[in-house]
Amino acid sequence: MKPIRSFSIRGFTLIELMVVIVIMAIMASLILTNINGVDQRKAMQAREVFMMDLHRINREANDQARIFALDVHSATDVSPFHYGVMEYLIPSLQNKQNATLTENKKWQKYSEFPERTLPEHVSFSITALDHRHENANNDDLLNSNAPKLVWLGNGEAKPVRIQFYFEQRPIGEEIEIDHLGKINAS
Repeated sequence: MKPIRSFSIRGFTLIELMVVIVIMAIMASLILTNINGVDQRKAMQAREVFMMDLHRINREANDQARIFALDVHSATDVSPFHYGVMEYLIPSLQNKQNATLTENKKWQKYSEFPERTLPEHVSFSITALDHRHENANNDDLLNSNAPKLVWLGNGEAKPVRIQFYFEQRPIGEEIEIDHLGKINAS
Protein backbone atom coordinates (compact mmCIF):
# COMPACT_ATOMS: atom_id res chain seq x y z
CA MET A 1 0.00 0.00 0.00
CA LYS A 2 1.14 3.45 -0.80
CA PRO A 3 1.47 5.90 2.03
CA ILE A 4 -0.86 8.85 1.80
CA ARG A 5 1.01 12.09 1.53
CA SER A 6 -0.45 14.97 3.30
CA PHE A 7 0.03 18.20 1.56
CA SER A 8 0.02 21.19 3.76
CA ILE A 9 -1.13 24.32 1.97
CA ARG A 10 0.15 27.27 3.86
CA GLY A 11 -1.38 30.72 3.23
CA PHE A 12 -2.36 33.81 5.07
CA THR A 13 -5.10 33.65 7.59
CA LEU A 14 -7.82 36.25 7.62
CA ILE A 15 -6.45 37.74 10.83
CA GLU A 16 -2.94 38.12 9.37
CA LEU A 17 -4.38 39.81 6.30
CA MET A 18 -6.44 42.22 8.44
CA VAL A 19 -3.39 43.12 10.56
CA VAL A 20 -1.40 44.00 7.42
CA ILE A 21 -4.26 46.14 6.09
CA VAL A 22 -4.56 48.01 9.42
CA ILE A 23 -0.79 48.65 9.51
CA MET A 24 -0.84 49.97 5.94
CA ALA A 25 -3.82 52.24 6.74
CA ILE A 26 -2.02 53.68 9.78
CA MET A 27 1.13 54.33 7.73
CA ALA A 28 -0.88 55.99 4.95
CA SER A 29 -2.68 58.26 7.41
CA LEU A 30 0.64 59.27 9.01
CA ILE A 31 2.08 60.14 5.62
CA LEU A 32 -0.98 62.20 4.65
CA THR A 33 -1.02 63.95 8.02
CA ASN A 34 2.66 64.79 7.69
CA ILE A 35 2.21 66.21 4.19
CA ASN A 36 -0.68 68.40 5.38
CA GLY A 37 1.35 69.34 8.47
CA VAL A 38 4.25 70.54 6.31
CA ASP A 39 1.89 72.77 4.33
CA GLN A 40 0.36 74.19 7.52
CA ARG A 41 3.83 74.89 8.89
CA LYS A 42 4.61 76.77 5.67
CA ALA A 43 1.41 78.78 6.16
CA MET A 44 2.39 79.61 9.78
CA GLN A 45 5.90 80.60 8.64
CA ALA A 46 4.39 82.86 5.95
CA ARG A 47 2.22 84.44 8.67
CA GLU A 48 5.30 85.08 10.85
CA VAL A 49 7.21 86.65 7.93
CA PHE A 50 4.15 88.81 7.24
CA MET A 51 4.13 89.95 10.89
CA MET A 52 7.80 90.95 10.62
CA ASP A 53 6.99 92.83 7.40
CA LEU A 54 4.15 94.70 9.15
CA HIS A 55 6.51 95.80 11.93
CA ARG A 56 9.12 96.90 9.37
CA ILE A 57 6.60 98.89 7.31
CA ASN A 58 5.19 100.54 10.44
CA ARG A 59 8.68 101.46 11.67
CA GLU A 60 9.77 102.87 8.29
CA ALA A 61 6.55 104.88 7.90
CA ASN A 62 7.02 106.44 11.33
CA ASP A 63 10.78 106.97 11.10
CA GLN A 64 10.68 108.52 7.64
CA ALA A 65 7.26 110.23 7.93
CA ARG A 66 6.08 108.47 4.78
CA ILE A 67 2.67 107.13 3.87
CA PHE A 68 2.70 103.42 2.98
CA ALA A 69 -0.03 100.96 2.02
CA LEU A 70 -0.15 97.23 1.62
CA ASP A 71 -0.62 96.21 -2.02
CA VAL A 72 -2.35 92.79 -2.09
CA HIS A 73 -2.83 90.59 -5.17
CA SER A 74 -5.04 87.52 -4.84
CA ALA A 75 -4.01 84.23 -6.39
CA THR A 76 -5.07 83.48 -9.95
CA ASP A 77 -4.56 80.54 -12.28
CA VAL A 78 -1.20 81.91 -13.38
CA SER A 79 -0.05 83.91 -10.36
CA PRO A 80 0.22 83.00 -6.66
CA PHE A 81 -1.04 85.22 -3.82
CA HIS A 82 1.51 88.02 -3.28
CA TYR A 83 1.83 91.39 -1.62
CA GLY A 84 4.06 94.41 -1.71
CA VAL A 85 4.18 97.97 -0.42
CA MET A 86 3.11 101.17 -2.13
CA GLU A 87 4.08 104.70 -1.16
CA TYR A 88 1.74 107.67 -1.42
CA LEU A 89 3.41 110.57 -3.17
CA ILE A 90 1.90 113.85 -2.05
CA PRO A 91 1.50 115.94 -5.21
CA SER A 92 2.45 119.24 -3.55
CA LEU A 93 5.76 117.81 -2.31
CA GLN A 94 6.87 116.18 -5.55
CA ASN A 95 9.70 117.65 -7.53
CA LYS A 96 9.08 119.28 -10.91
CA GLN A 97 9.95 116.10 -12.80
CA ASN A 98 7.10 114.19 -11.22
CA ALA A 99 4.69 117.11 -10.98
CA THR A 100 2.67 115.77 -13.88
CA LEU A 101 1.51 112.66 -12.02
CA THR A 102 -2.07 111.80 -12.77
CA GLU A 103 -4.61 110.96 -10.09
CA ASN A 104 -4.03 107.21 -10.33
CA LYS A 105 -0.25 107.61 -10.11
CA LYS A 106 -0.21 108.99 -6.56
CA TRP A 107 0.38 105.46 -5.27
CA GLN A 108 3.78 104.18 -6.43
CA LYS A 109 5.49 100.86 -5.78
CA TYR A 110 7.92 101.22 -2.86
CA SER A 111 11.18 99.86 -4.24
CA GLU A 112 12.83 99.34 -0.83
CA PHE A 113 10.39 96.55 -0.01
CA PRO A 114 10.58 93.31 -2.01
CA GLU A 115 7.34 91.79 -3.21
CA ARG A 116 6.49 88.66 -1.21
CA THR A 117 4.83 85.54 -2.58
CA LEU A 118 2.88 83.26 -0.25
CA PRO A 119 3.08 79.45 -0.48
CA GLU A 120 0.48 77.64 -2.53
CA HIS A 121 -3.04 77.58 -1.00
CA VAL A 122 -2.06 80.28 1.53
CA SER A 123 -3.81 83.65 1.52
CA PHE A 124 -5.05 86.34 3.85
CA SER A 125 -7.95 88.74 4.02
CA ILE A 126 -8.00 92.30 5.30
CA THR A 127 -11.13 93.63 6.96
CA ALA A 128 -11.34 97.37 7.63
CA LEU A 129 -12.49 98.30 11.12
CA ASP A 130 -14.79 101.22 11.77
CA HIS A 131 -12.87 104.29 12.78
CA ARG A 132 -13.93 107.84 12.28
CA HIS A 133 -11.35 110.19 10.86
CA GLU A 134 -13.00 113.47 11.84
CA ASN A 135 -10.02 115.67 10.98
CA ALA A 136 -8.92 113.78 7.87
CA ASN A 137 -9.67 115.33 4.53
CA ASN A 138 -7.57 113.34 2.05
CA ASP A 139 -9.85 111.13 -0.02
CA ASP A 140 -6.85 109.37 -1.59
CA LEU A 141 -6.17 107.75 1.78
CA LEU A 142 -9.68 107.24 3.13
CA ASN A 143 -12.15 106.70 0.29
CA SER A 144 -13.44 103.30 -0.81
CA ASN A 145 -10.82 103.03 -3.58
CA ALA A 146 -7.94 103.59 -1.17
CA PRO A 147 -5.96 100.59 0.07
CA LYS A 148 -7.48 98.93 3.15
CA LEU A 149 -4.27 99.03 5.17
CA VAL A 150 -2.50 102.40 5.20
CA TRP A 151 0.22 103.70 7.52
CA LEU A 152 -0.10 107.46 7.68
CA GLY A 153 3.50 108.30 8.57
CA ASN A 154 2.57 110.06 11.82
CA GLY A 155 2.25 106.92 13.93
CA GLU A 156 -1.33 106.29 12.89
CA ALA A 157 -2.86 103.68 10.60
CA LYS A 158 -6.22 102.72 9.18
CA PRO A 159 -7.41 100.04 11.64
CA VAL A 160 -7.83 96.56 10.17
CA ARG A 161 -8.06 92.87 11.03
CA ILE A 162 -6.05 90.38 9.01
CA GLN A 163 -6.75 86.63 8.93
CA PHE A 164 -4.45 84.10 7.29
CA TYR A 165 -5.92 81.05 5.55
CA PHE A 166 -4.64 77.71 4.35
CA GLU A 167 -7.07 76.13 1.87
CA GLN A 168 -9.82 78.48 3.14
CA ARG A 169 -9.28 77.35 6.76
CA PRO A 170 -8.10 80.01 9.25
CA ILE A 171 -4.46 79.74 10.34
CA GLY A 172 -3.54 81.31 13.67
CA GLU A 173 -5.36 84.15 15.38
CA GLU A 174 -6.44 87.34 13.67
CA ILE A 175 -3.86 90.11 13.44
CA GLU A 176 -5.27 93.47 14.45
CA ILE A 177 -3.77 96.86 13.69
CA ASP A 178 -5.36 99.68 15.64
CA HIS A 179 -5.60 103.35 14.68
CA LEU A 180 -2.32 104.07 16.50
CA GLY A 181 -0.48 101.54 14.34
CA LYS A 182 -0.09 99.01 17.15
CA ILE A 183 0.05 95.44 15.82
CA ASN A 184 -1.73 92.88 18.01
CA ALA A 185 -1.51 89.17 17.26
CA SER A 186 -2.82 86.93 20.01
